[in-house]
Amino acid sequence: MDLHYKQATAVGGMVLVTVVLFLAGTLWLQGRSFGGGTLYTATFSNIGSLKRGSAVRVSGVDVGNVERIDFRAVGDVAVRLNLSNPDVLPREDATASITSIGLIGDVVLDYFPGTSATPLADGGEIPGSLTGGLADLGSGMVKRAEALMDSMAIMFTTQLSQDLHETFLASQEMFQVLADTAAGPMGELTRTLAAMRRLTTRIDSAIASPTFRDMLSNFDSTAAGLKAMTRQLTVTTARMDTLLVNMNSGKGTLGKLVTDTTLYQGLIETQRSIQALIDTLTASPGKLNIKVELF
Repeated sequence: MDLHYKQATAVGGMVLVTVVLFLAGTLWLQGRSFGGGTLYTATFSNIGSLKRGSAVRVSGVDVGNVERIDFRAVGDVAVRLNLSNPDVLPREDATASITSIGLIGDVVLDYFPGTSATPLADGGEIPGSLTGGLADLGSGMVKRAEALMDSMAIMFTTQLSQDLHETFLASQEMFQVLADTAAGPMGELTRTLAAMRRLTTRIDSAIASPTFRDMLSNFDSTAAGLKAMTRQLTVTTARMDTLLVNMNSGKGTLGKLVTDTTLYQGLIETQRSIQALIDTLTASPGKLNIKVELF
């Protein structure tokens, strides 16, 4: 009897422990805390995918969880935060934001305790906001991709395909014309290059011929003669300049003739005498006595 009683007591104790563990696990999964955390209220106009039990983080570190979510009115949702760390109690400028942490909709509540020296008053509420995360970014990328696909679908219409096909055909015909060595541009270019090659050969032959070398030698001689003539012309010009300077200064015979007025006066008097003689003969031709002596 005693043994049976002990076995029943042991089984009852195990069942009781199992029930307690089950209840504790259920509460933990629901986000309820077992310790003496401090509760604060954050208000949001939209909580997105936030649910009871979601983690509350400060600088990426879990400092509590969401204890309860209360709907008070449209655009007014109260979220009860259970903060287990006394070092992050809210100040007057504390804020909270709901942020996505994955592509499947998981969210956390990022909590900023604030830097004010005044603690949050009793009954005070922490303002909260909903920020976009990876899910929103992925949704935006999907929308952009869909818009791009729509644009590409509009571009690649039947008419565009036909135009591209005709363009390819025209390009193929153009390449065929270019590749024609008989009547195409490539053939003409080949013949032109051949003519230039023949012309270059002739020029090389002409340069290498003795006649061209003699012509260059004669050209050198002519250039030398022109150079000597230029030097002689320079000397002659210098001498002429000296002669003109001497004439202007009255030096030498030409200088005296140019600068001496005596010759000029004699010429004037001679002219006057001849004019008087002519006038006399014109007035009295019989007065001219001509004496002829014969020996």
